[in-house]
Amino acid sequence: MWNTFGADVLVAVIGAALTVLIAFLTYLARIRLEEHRALQILINDLHGRRALAVEHGAKVWFASRRAPFRYATASVIAARDEIKATRAKVRKHKKVQEPLTEMLRACNNYLELSETDPNSYPIYLAHLKRDLYAQVLRLANVRRRLKVSRPGDGAFRATPGVLATPHAP
Repeated sequence: MWNTFGADVLVAVIGAALTVLIAFLTYLARIRLEEHRALQILINDLHGRRALAVEHGAKVWFASRRAPFRYATASVIAARDEIKATRAKVRKHKKVQEPLTEMLRACNNYLELSETDPNSYPIYLAHLKRDLYAQVLRLANVRRRLKVSRPGDGAFRATPGVLATPHAP
């Protein structure tokens, strides 16, 4: 028994170290998977937003009195809340946090501009869509397995022979 004591201790220590290493690697993989899911859910949410289904905006007179302006504002606020929730779910890595922070800034910018000049809200929505897409691409450069989709492009189902978005001429 004493002649194998050293080898037994060594095997036990190596086994314990391997167990801890495997548990740590599993933990890291789970965190990364959860981050990937949160980011993909955000991208999919933005992709399906009707308010972002604009290409080029045009002024709409008396927009603040119309329901589409209120719906667009509510949608941008909901998107901003989703971005905040996603930012809280991912690790504090600069390369992931910065695009999410820029998305928040873009939403806030839209809200401020559309409050100041409601008649131009479709123009600001087109700018917001462009800005959000730029940040989605940045995220995809950091997390390569993300499926990239343009914000708003999935809001309406394309029918053969019919334009994909109601805003197209």
